[in-house]
Amino acid sequence: MEQNLLQECIHCGLCLSSCPTYLVLGKEADSPRGRLALMKAIEDDQLQGDNTGAFAHLDICLGCLACQTSCPSGVQYGHLLEATRGYQYVNDRQLFGLQKPLLKIIASPTYLRWLSRLARALQLIRLDRLLIRLPILPRPVRSQLAGLPKIPPQPFTRTAPSDFPSAAPDGQRRGRVALFTGCVMDHWYGTVHAATVRVLRWNGYDVVLPVDNHCCGALHSHAGDHDTADVLLKNSAKVFDQIEADAIIINSAGCGYQLAEKQWHCATGAPVIDICVWMAANLHHPPQTRLGQRITYDAPCHLFHGQGITREPLQLLDAACQNMLPAPEAEVCCGSAGIYSITQGHMSQQILDRKIDNIMSVEPRMLATANPGCHLQLQAGLRLRGANVDVRHVVEVLDLAYQQDDSYRRTFGIV
Repeated sequence: MEQNLLQECIHCGLCLSSCPTYLVLGKEADSPRGRLALMKAIEDDQLQGDNTGAFAHLDICLGCLACQTSCPSGVQYGHLLEATRGYQYVNDRQLFGLQKPLLKIIASPTYLRWLSRLARALQLIRLDRLLIRLPILPRPVRSQLAGLPKIPPQPFTRTAPSDFPSAAPDGQRRGRVALFTGCVMDHWYGTVHAATVRVLRWNGYDVVLPVDNHCCGALHSHAGDHDTADVLLKNSAKVFDQIEADAIIINSAGCGYQLAEKQWHCATGAPVIDICVWMAANLHHPPQTRLGQRITYDAPCHLFHGQGITREPLQLLDAACQNMLPAPEAEVCCGSAGIYSITQGHMSQQILDRKIDNIMSVEPRMLATANPGCHLQLQAGLRLRGANVDVRHVVEVLDLAYQQDDSYRRTFGIV
């Protein structure tokens, strides 16, 4: 850890109202200001060698970075939290509870494929619906099952060609981009990748899908396992080193933050750009007809607070929708935070309850987000409430608006 960074906090308390755990618990030790004090105590060895209590408060932090957005002093809380968890990983304990097996599964394409097959089997025989209704199962377990999308038979990259040509209605080709397909996105959210490819092609871009593009190590970084994260990050870079593209497009906020924070780059120098930012700047053929249903947007933390991408998702939604409804606390974490919703299930559910209350207050029919963890968490909360609200990625909403155009559907074979 770095003493000069820890000393930048002026204890003003402006971060308190933005912290999800403080909003639920109301305890100083579970606020950013309190956790910074604990980090300093660990750094100064003021806890007499027993850091268990301090780490309990740090473990319950989501790492949502909302405190960074609200901090007038520019305290680098995210950097300090990862450094503290790295210190914890090396000096106190490594991964705890379910962290180790979950992170191992996510980092391994083989393990993730088998987990996906198990989830798909449960869905096919509808056992997941029965398990969701069983009150004897802990709510966090039922929530994970309720939030899962319909798992496809194969990852998106296993069923799609590696190159997609531009399909702009004016016939103009405007460039070539590569899509970062990742791990969970590739296995579970192929519909988001498919929508991303269609929207890019319709606006004049060739799209290439790299072979063997897997986990970027974002969740390992958050857990303090920086060595594994570095290996995964380097492996991801190698995949793109031979690809000539104007940009590497990413549609997962958490992965995008990881790549931006670690200043990831490939040998060709192509920049990594979030799909919302790219499309907001390159919407050459906006939808001719906007969707009419009531829709609201919940901002993923690592998009809004981590990368500072705030306006672009709303610009795309405005281009796609007639009836946008701002929800209260749309920039406050939903409680997903990667694997936090599993490892800290009780706190995650309390945060989710507050989030769903705020969403339902505007009575939407569709909810837009831009991160797989948020997608799963929000869909789970809505389904467990019995709410008929469809959760979609921002680019899926844009794709749905395009699908009202007959020529768009014919071009991409959409029935």
